[in-house]
Amino acid sequence: APSNAAVDELTLKLVATKNHLPERIRFRLIRLGVEKAMKPEVQKYTFDANVERIMTMDTRQVKAADTLEQDQKTKQTAANQIFEEKIAAESAGNTDLATKLHRDWKEKMQQIEKIKAELKKPLDSKAQRDLKRSAEDRTMAGADVILSTLSSSLSREMDKYLVQGVGTGRSAGAMRPVSVCIMDEASQCVEPEALIPLKLGFSKLVMVGDHEQLPATVTSMKAKKLDYQQSLFGRLFSFLTGERSNQVEIVSSAGNTPPMVATRCPVLRLDTQYRMHPAIAQFPSNTFYQGKLKTSLKKGDCVRRGQEVATIKALEKLEIVVVTKENQTVKWKL
Repeated sequence: APSNAAVDELTLKLVATKNHLPERIRFRLIRLGVEKAMKPEVQKYTFDANVERIMTMDTRQVKAADTLEQDQKTKQTAANQIFEEKIAAESAGNTDLATKLHRDWKEKMQQIEKIKAELKKPLDSKAQRDLKRSAEDRTMAGADVILSTLSSSLSREMDKYLVQGVGTGRSAGAMRPVSVCIMDEASQCVEPEALIPLKLGFSKLVMVGDHEQLPATVTSMKAKKLDYQQSLFGRLFSFLTGERSNQVEIVSSAGNTPPMVATRCPVLRLDTQYRMHPAIAQFPSNTFYQGKLKTSLKKGDCVRRGQEVATIKALEKLEIVVVTKENQTVKWKL
C-alpha cells in the first residue's frame, strides 16, 4: 500500500488472523520500513526487531547462558547457606568457625561475580557480525509474508535478497522468491510508485482499489495537467473493461489506455457493502456505480451483526448539491 497507516492496519489484521490459526500452519510475517513511522503495536514485527530477537537468543546460546545462569543460582543458594551458618557460629561464640565460613562465603560471592561478568561480557566484533548476518538471513528466509509501503518495497533488505539474489547461509536455508504481490489502495498511488515493486520478479500481481475514490494527492498543477495523478490501477481498469470514471471533476485515476477487446476480463468486482445504511449507500451506488452496489441490509432493517441500526428516513428527501471548479452545479436526489 502507499501509506504506512494502511500497511499497519494490514499487519494488525494478519497478526490477529495468525493468532487464531493452529500452530502448525501459522505464518511468519515481517514489516519493513521506517520504524518511527509505524504504530507502536506493529514495531515488534519489524525486520530489525526480528533480527534483534534472534541475535539475543543466539548470543545466549553461544555464551551457554542457560548453563551459566543455573550455575549462578546454585552458587547463590550455597552462599546464602554459608552466610546463615556464619551468623549462627558468631552467635554461638565460635570465632574460628565463623572466620572460616566468612572466607568460604566471600569465595562463593567472587565466583558469582565472575559468572555475572561473563554474562554481561559482549562478544567480539567478528562474532557479533556473524550472528547479525545469520539473524538477517534467517529473518528473510523464514518470512512467509513481507509487508511494506510501495516506497519501502525496495529497501536494503529487499534489494539484497530478492533483487540482487544474494544467497543466504546454510543455517537459514534458500531464499524463496516472491510468488505473489498484493497492492492495497492501488488506486491512491501514482503510477511510478506502483512500478517500484515490479523489480521483485513475482509472477502474479493483485491490485486492490477503487478508481472512483480519490486518486493520489498531487499538489503540483503542472503535474496534474500531465495526468501525474493517474494510477496504474486506473490505467489497467480502463484498458481491461473499457470503462471510465464517473466522478464530477476529471480527477479520476483511470487512464486513457484504449480498452482490451475479445478477451476474458480479469477484473473482479466486489459489489456488496456492509458499512452503510441502504439509504446512504443509494447515492454512491447510483452516482458512481451505475446502481450496481448492493448492501447486506434491506431497507428498513434495524439489526446488523447484533447491533441496532436506525432507519434514516430523513435521507430519502435529501438533496446533494456539488459545485465544480467551473462553477457548474450538479444535484442528486436520494
